[in-house]
Amino acid sequence: MHFADFFTQGINIGGSFHPLVGVLLFLLCLIGEATGISVPYLVETTWLIVGYQVASRTLPVIDLLFLIFMAQLGRQVGAVILYSLSRRGSSLLEKIKNRFKLGPEALSSAPVRLLRKVNLMSPFSVALGRLLWLRLPLTFVLGAQGKLKVLLLGVVLSSLVYDSTYIGLGAIVGTTTKLTPIQAILCFVAALTVIYMVTFLVQRLIALRFRRQQARA
Repeated sequence: MHFADFFTQGINIGGSFHPLVGVLLFLLCLIGEATGISVPYLVETTWLIVGYQVASRTLPVIDLLFLIFMAQLGRQVGAVILYSLSRRGSSLLEKIKNRFKLGPEALSSAPVRLLRKVNLMSPFSVALGRLLWLRLPLTFVLGAQGKLKVLLLGVVLSSLVYDSTYIGLGAIVGTTTKLTPIQAILCFVAALTVIYMVTFLVQRLIALRFRRQQARA
């Protein structure tokens, strides 16, 4: 199979209803939520393609809603799993903490201290924290305090914002341009690469700023 054929089939899967796409999204979101391990590009590219296909009227809106539901369900199940582990304590939880360096010192890091000024028991604040790369620490904190309802509502809000952003970007491309499947894939991958680089730089700048503030204190 040629490289072009591979991506052509991939975008066709994303642009036509197939239960397997929903199952894949469910598993990816569940694993990412429960372990903090995610595969770059997969979920984001799927949402970009879906938005593109909905805007170009290739994918029915009902199928879009199904995919959003499956992704949301996966995140909810994953959040409940990690929440339960944080409540009970387990060797798996310790491995996750060690893997991402999420011990007690992480909860006193600069970004977390900044968010302590916000009511972290509010679903909106939890959603904001999740969007600011604090998904796992917040789950541990809420698990320790037994705030499952707040966690699940935060997951809903942050997921809607995150997914809608990529779907919207794909829809903008779908309504303003006419691309071949290969062109669409390459465009989305390039855009995601830029987003990842900007996100990484923002994270580093925030960390550097707070380190300097700590050094001055």
